Amino acid sequence: MAFVVCATSALAVANIFYAWRAYHHQIELRDKMTRERVTYMLWVMANGVPEH
Repeated sequence: MAFVVCATSALAVANIFYAWRAYHHQIELRDKMTRERVTYMLWVMANGVPEH
């Protein structure tokens, strides 16, 4: 019985960790996308609008 409780506890901790890791990964991807968009916006602004 003690083995089942120990194994279930370990599985619960692992599930919590992997859920947190997936959430953290999503936040990192969102932040990376924001940084890339801001970088592109600044690059476009620095190059200016071509005049015809």
